[in-house]
Amino acid sequence: MPTIESRWADSQLIGTRVRSVWQWQLIFTFSVVVITVAVGILDVALLATPGFLVGILVIIVSSIATLVTPWARTPKHAAFVLPVVDIVAIGFLTLSEPNLGYLWVFPIAWISNYYGTLEIVASLLAVALMNLADPTHWDFSPRVIVELLIILLALAFLAITISVGAQRIRAFRHLASNQARRLATTVHRVQSAEQRVNAMFDSISVALARVARGGEIISANATYRELYSLDTQDLRFPVGGAVEYSGYRGRALTPSETAVARAGRGEVVEQERLWLFDRSGTWRALSLSIRSAGPNSVGEETFVVELEDLTAGSEAARERPDLTRTVAHELRNPLTAILGHADLLIEGEPLTSAQQDHVDVIESASERMLTLIQGLLAQSTDADDPRARFDVAQLLAASIEAFEPAASASALTIDAVVAAPLEVDGDEFRLRQVIDNIVSNAIKYSNRGTLRVAAVIDDDGWVAVSIADEGIGMSPDDVERVFTPYFRAQTAQEGGVPGTGLGMGIARDIVESHGGSITVESALGRGTTVTVRLPAAGHGEGDDQ
Repeated sequence: MPTIESRWADSQLIGTRVRSVWQWQLIFTFSVVVITVAVGILDVALLATPGFLVGILVIIVSSIATLVTPWARTPKHAAFVLPVVDIVAIGFLTLSEPNLGYLWVFPIAWISNYYGTLEIVASLLAVALMNLADPTHWDFSPRVIVELLIILLALAFLAITISVGAQRIRAFRHLASNQARRLATTVHRVQSAEQRVNAMFDSISVALARVARGGEIISANATYRELYSLDTQDLRFPVGGAVEYSGYRGRALTPSETAVARAGRGEVVEQERLWLFDRSGTWRALSLSIRSAGPNSVGEETFVVELEDLTAGSEAARERPDLTRTVAHELRNPLTAILGHADLLIEGEPLTSAQQDHVDVIESASERMLTLIQGLLAQSTDADDPRARFDVAQLLAASIEAFEPAASASALTIDAVVAAPLEVDGDEFRLRQVIDNIVSNAIKYSNRGTLRVAAVIDDDGWVAVSIADEGIGMSPDDVERVFTPYFRAQTAQEGGVPGTGLGMGIARDIVESHGGSITVESALGRGTTVTVRLPAAGHGEGDDQ
């Protein structure tokens, strides 16, 4: 049973044969038309001769038949009739003008290009018969015989040359076709093998990525793509929000400090701790290793980034202070009761010397235990406090650097004017989330222009950060509802930009928990400006004194 590929190849072959029949016949007809026009200009009387009129009529009928005949449904050799008819038509033309015999080159070339020796011989016999059809040649004089031999030998040489060339072309085409099929088979096998390798690569639970010099990710398995929320079609840009940190709730790494950037520089790392805040808002503790992976297909050195998820063990370590605090609380209550009853015994009726010694031991041991418990409680409380003094200017610089590639991809220029230092007391990680969310929105909802970032200490002693874009903007009604959970502006929905509608509400909660404020100003088609105000470090201390 023929395959789809073989049927397609047959249809292509038939289409080529139909086009070749039309091409040869129409080229010949066009040449005859040109000659007819020239004859009409130079020798009008020749047009009226019977031989010329019959020849032209035969060629016209043959050309019409060529166009209306369904050659795709006829046998291959059926088209052989056309050049033979053209030979006969040229024979009639030579009865009026012998020099028109040069036109026999067209049908002979046609036959030699597509048919074999038998057809060539038959066509040469047809030329000889039409040449002898001229009554002036019936005397078979030496001149007639020599003229006939010259015509036949010249046409035979032309036919042999064209036939040999056509056979070589067909042989080369057949060879090329076989090579193409073999290449296609090889490519299919390679693709199948690559799919199997990729399936095995994706089944590995450890996150793996192959990185070239310069930091370009060549390939990454499913675990790595999911961990960093990478687009499967373009590994250069994440779909959203995975950020590497130096520690849990610590400093966000700059683009030059990330694992991929370090691999691009050729650094070799073995089981180094790395923290990742992923798209879902989950902290992940990772063990980073970078090793050489040898050259790629073009000879460039590559490196493998390996990330093992240690989150479960890290969470257990982070939960230890909670457990310590709980146990300490549970122990402190009965110890307080023991100390109280020991005091009651001491203050009550007189005790014997032995009893007094026992009570003193109980009181002393209980006090030591209570001191240890209170120390544990103080340590666990201090460990949970994420607030510290930091510079907002450095935070803005790190955020802008992280978003530079995404801004460039959107044809945006970031213009930052930041006064430094801008120190505040707070949770640097949470406030970085706020800035990242605002900058990310500005890039998502803009496709041109400049993104302006400004930060100063205003006249009231507050740190004011404003981020202004020239994007699609919002209507006044949408601005009033921008902090409502799950609300998305009409322009964002119509533009098909993905989002959850939670980011601005979360940003407001974080800013207000730091005693600050966040405001939004926007106009349709003119962009949006978001302003965050935070108390500067030490603000208000003078008023309390």
